[in-house]
Formats: sequence, C-alpha cells, structure tokens
Amino acid sequence: MNADHTPLGRIGPPSLPKKDNVAPLKLQPDNKDDRLGSFFSGLNWTDRQILALHFAERLSPWEIHVVLNLSMSDVLCRIQRLKRIARKSMELARASGKSKLTLG
Repeated sequence: MNADHTPLGRIGPPSLPKKDNVAPLKLQPDNKDDRLGSFFSGLNWTDRQILALHFAERLSPWEIHVVLNLSMSDVLCRIQRLKRIARKSMELARASGKSKLTLG
C-alpha cells in the first residue's frame, strides 16, 4: 500500500489583514524587586545545588551526600544554615509590612 504524498495546499485560515497603524509589541522592563532572585544569586554553586536537590527534588541529606560527593556533616550544616537564612529573610519581610493582608 502506497501513501499519498501529494501536497494538500494551504491549511488553516487565510492570512490576517495587516494593519499599518498598529505599533509593534514592546516589552516593558520588569522593575519589581526580585528578592528571591537576589537571594539565589548571593549563594554559591554548592548551596544552590543543595537547595534544589533537597527542597525541589526532595532528596534526603544522605542522597545529596552521595550525589555531590560531600561529607555528610557538610550537607547537614549547609541545609541548616540555608533554613536559618530563609527563616530570617521571611521574618524581615513580615516585619517590614510590605505584604500585610487586610480584611478592610
């Protein structure tokens, strides 16, 4: 059985009409304060990997120790330090009052 490979012609709607008076789409710069991005950019490669493996991939400290070839105590200390930094950051964000919710 042979398949038919002849072209089918144009598929889909006809071309959209072009409007000359419409300005092209321009992206606006994102001026928001990206605290999470600045937090991660302040970490070294190993700390970012540990965060990703432990919290995103849900690996245990033992599995991280094996994957990254670090000592078990180093992995545990880094996880505790990163948790402490995250807690302190969240407490400071709450204290600043920028994200207070009101029922008003």
